[in-house]
Amino acid sequence: MHLCSGEVTSHGGKLVRRWIQNLIIVTALLLVSCSAPSLPSAPHSNDIDLDRISASSNPIEVQTAFGNVLEVFDAPNLSITEQRARSAAVKVRSLLQGGHGSGTYMIAHGRRVVATAAHVVRNESVVAIDGRDGETVVGQVVFVDHDIDIAFVVVPEMESRTAIRYRPQRNYNERLIGTNLTYTGFPSHHDLLTIRGYVSAIEKGHIITNMFGWFGSSGSGVFDQHGRYMGCVSGIDVGRFGFGMRMPLESIVWVAPVSMLDHGMIEIRIITSIVPQTAKTFPGARAPRRGGVGD
Repeated sequence: MHLCSGEVTSHGGKLVRRWIQNLIIVTALLLVSCSAPSLPSAPHSNDIDLDRISASSNPIEVQTAFGNVLEVFDAPNLSITEQRARSAAVKVRSLLQGGHGSGTYMIAHGRRVVATAAHVVRNESVVAIDGRDGETVVGQVVFVDHDIDIAFVVVPEMESRTAIRYRPQRNYNERLIGTNLTYTGFPSHHDLLTIRGYVSAIEKGHIITNMFGWFGSSGSGVFDQHGRYMGCVSGIDVGRFGFGMRMPLESIVWVAPVSMLDHGMIEIRIITSIVPQTAKTFPGARAPRRGGVGD
């Protein structure tokens, strides 16, 4: 009798242990599925969203409630496109007049260029390009379209900035509405702000977006989530109120669409330009910024 009872107890203990082991496995799988971000769904176009996939490739270790260590993927706060835009953002300054705008340091048609707004370079043939840590180079303005409000400046290689590949968005239609956007620039007195938003409308030859903008951010390169260059920040909206009052609406930003430009002419102007030499010293160059922390 006692022997039979011992066999039943042993058999029951094995069932309990096996049930607990299965419970641990199921719980661990649930933790992995809840902790790991889902991969992006396939885009509608033929472009593979490599930026978002790459952003999910940083493995980290997490510990479950049962003490097991699991390796999951942790997505950083900035996408690859946003990181590249930050590394390529520059200030664009006039050599003759005050104020500044923003721009994006790129590789286009085998040359290093800065894309910015036409109203930032005005009618000047050369402008100053500020990188980081006091670096300043002189750029040659090779293409200006004042109607669209985009300009291209050929520059020498910069040590403190990393050029982003020029991949223009060729479409200009209502299918762009809802597209997620990002840009990095230097609005007002701020230093290197990364802004996010989305396309709200296609209107009057511009892309109307919902995102922050202010004076100084003009010329900042605007990119979609695939890393395509949509154009540059052109201006902010102005609201009209009673008694003729007008007020800037910094949350409605007008983007000059690169898709409206003559791409063939841009290529010719860039290829046939003379690359300016890097100046060792430059009047008015900024001193190294305080702190000296890299981006």
